[in-house]
Amino acid sequence: MTTDARAVRGPLEGVRVLTLTQAWSGTFATELLGLLDADVIQVEARRRPDTWRGGYEGAIHEGIRDANRRQRKWNVSPLYNAVNLNKRGITLDLGATEGIEYFRRLVALSDVVVDNFSPRVMGNWGLDFDALSALRPGVIQASLSAYGATGRYRDVPGIGGTIEPMSGMSSLLGYEGGPPLNSGNMYPDPVAGMHMASAILAALHHRDETGEGQYIDLGMMEANATFVGDALVEYTANGRVRPRLGNHHLRISPHNIYAALDEQWLALSADDETQWDALKRVLAWPGLDIPEFGTMAGRKANEERLDAIVGGWVAEQDATDAEQRLLAAGVPAARVRFPIEVLADAHLRAREFPVTVDHPEAGEHVMVGVPWRLSRTPAAVDRSAPMLGQHSLEVMSALLGVTEAEYQDLVARNISGDGPPQ
Repeated sequence: MTTDARAVRGPLEGVRVLTLTQAWSGTFATELLGLLDADVIQVEARRRPDTWRGGYEGAIHEGIRDANRRQRKWNVSPLYNAVNLNKRGITLDLGATEGIEYFRRLVALSDVVVDNFSPRVMGNWGLDFDALSALRPGVIQASLSAYGATGRYRDVPGIGGTIEPMSGMSSLLGYEGGPPLNSGNMYPDPVAGMHMASAILAALHHRDETGEGQYIDLGMMEANATFVGDALVEYTANGRVRPRLGNHHLRISPHNIYAALDEQWLALSADDETQWDALKRVLAWPGLDIPEFGTMAGRKANEERLDAIVGGWVAEQDATDAEQRLLAAGVPAARVRFPIEVLADAHLRAREFPVTVDHPEAGEHVMVGVPWRLSRTPAAVDRSAPMLGQHSLEVMSALLGVTEAEYQDLVARNISGDGPPQ
């Protein structure tokens, strides 16, 4: 897996992104740019590496441990390695005057600077938009924070688990009559990451047209509020608070996830009368052919009764077999799959979405790859996630003219390097 493997590069070839992002939302945003062939340089500090590296102490997970490889715990984290593909990684201590100076020199050679700190941090370092623009006219600064750079919550930290209730998402997650719930998987992080990547692409297009850079202030809460926009409009328009529906739908019935044999689950819906007739044929259940179920409105009004009938049929089925029978009849249906099964899905494999990535220390693993198929500028995974400081000398030598001796001096003073500070 090398960056020279493809003759045709992605659409962001020649764009350099300098990123200070950590954990998920920001690193995912910049990974998407890297998958489009931007030169993404991930900046960490030895004294404070990305939290998703898991720290310097502790054991390596047995599923990753390989006696035939040199392995350092901070380089083999599945979390970090899954969302930093196609990047180069360097270390610079921005708490040191010299570290800031090297960073400023890199800014002058970059098109985009990305961070996901709370809004005060970049300003405290003297790296606000005006300062960055003075270093690199036309630069795009993209800052991703929990609640944005203005307003009463600007200095309040947040993560996906706190953004879900603040954005209104949790109010819709849960079952009828039950309490609000969180998704349990930090869903707001990738949502914000996708919004940030899209905003940066728009800013690059704007700069191509006008020559102007811009400052992007993206709040995770606002990005995720767009996913519940219909419920927000419903409230602002008529004052109605949408109830929690579980796996039901506001209009469609049946629309649910039903327990099948052997602790499996099957999702199905009948979105129109054609699908409803097909479902009736598959189930061959006389109780479905009654006047109360003759229209969608009637089925929705009698949903509890309908669910009991459909659920009773599913309970006696193998979920995989039922899925195939329903799909063949034209009924939307899917067995609920574990994540590892999703990566093995034939359709995703055909689109080369899961890819096998060989990491120098973590080894070979199947990971989520490029989420698009581009005809003229095909994107691909060319690099595994970088090890801590892996490309520090490479980047600073090629871009800043730093010599081996100068670099080793930076390592000795913990300003750069590839391991814990000494």
